[in-house]
Amino acid sequence: MTLTNWAGNTAFRARNVHHPTSLDQLQRLVAAGAHVRALGSAHSFNTVADATGDLVVLDRMPDAVEIDSAAATVRVPARMTYARLAPVLHEAGFALANMASLPHISVAGSVATGTHGSGEGIACLAAAVSSLDLVTADGSLLTLSRGDADFPGAVVALGALGVVTSLTLDLVPAFELRQYVREGLPADALGDFDAIMSSGYSVSLFTDWRDTRVWLKRADELTSPDWYATRPADG
Repeated sequence: MTLTNWAGNTAFRARNVHHPTSLDQLQRLVAAGAHVRALGSAHSFNTVADATGDLVVLDRMPDAVEIDSAAATVRVPARMTYARLAPVLHEAGFALANMASLPHISVAGSVATGTHGSGEGIACLAAAVSSLDLVTADGSLLTLSRGDADFPGAVVALGALGVVTSLTLDLVPAFELRQYVREGLPADALGDFDAIMSSGYSVSLFTDWRDTRVWLKRADELTSPDWYATRPADG
């Protein structure tokens, strides 16, 4: 059976796909392989995670989440998805400052590929990483933390430095957002593009060239009934 990305339009060439169940097993697999890459949720438009030798998928590794309330951080396994992480954090009174727009993608894959989320005032997902653990080519375990000389280049590394096994992320107090979906944004309103894009925690524009729809997420209520000459979406 051919392994593909989530859309089925990119096939992976790896000869073997491994599902290690422990850190020790992962270290031995990496040390023994000539060309090893880690595959996350396969939500990729290209073969950045492909290998001519072996792919490792961490979906059977331990998945414990460790929250440090005093430090306002959480240590998560690389396989963790945002859909599974968010409710755990919320129950503990915390949240991530930014979230991926797709709930099923893995934290490690999102970080390694520079996934951005949305919002003019919030940084990309990788900015939340304060520490990461990875298995390097010889099978050894390396921990890099914010402030280490090699840390900045190791976070958004496209999997080139090794197999990330866990990450420590910064947290913020839990918060709630309102989402407004507006239709009919006129073309001339885009003259205020910067103001529109900064008018909420997260603002996204979608167009079919006949109509432009706005997804606006805010912590406070939108009080203008005809915000930028738009109307509430119908359904």
